[in-house]
Amino acid sequence: MGYARDLVDMSTKAWNAHDLGEWSAAFTADALMVAPGGLSGRGRDTQELFYSIWNGGFPDNQVTGIRIAEDGDTGVLEAVFEGTHTGVLHAPSGDVSPTGRRVSIPFVVTYTGGDGHLTGFRLYFDQMDLITQLGIG
Repeated sequence: MGYARDLVDMSTKAWNAHDLGEWSAAFTADALMVAPGGLSGRGRDTQELFYSIWNGGFPDNQVTGIRIAEDGDTGVLEAVFEGTHTGVLHAPSGDVSPTGRRVSIPFVVTYTGGDGHLTGFRLYFDQMDLITQLGIG
């Protein structure tokens, strides 16, 4: 197992444990985070915002990894996000009230790392698939 793979694995385990402190600690203080819907920024505030959007909207969520690939300091996680929409989803485009629906959303994240921490996080997923599964589109 390589360096980037270890960081991706550590981040995923912390996410599934719903441990914001541990998940955020995997990143440098100025790590870049980019996600669909207009979320983009650096630093702990952006990390905490991203975390709260998904864990607030889907408190029971879990990520199941399909595969991890790496090349030097870059890791790629292909996975599925599953959870029940029982909380308000505070998306960058506006709030989505709980629908009570369960979702299963495939996604890919590219990570970059350095000095034992993640320095970059770019999430890719089909927003229309999420909207359809929530029954709001």
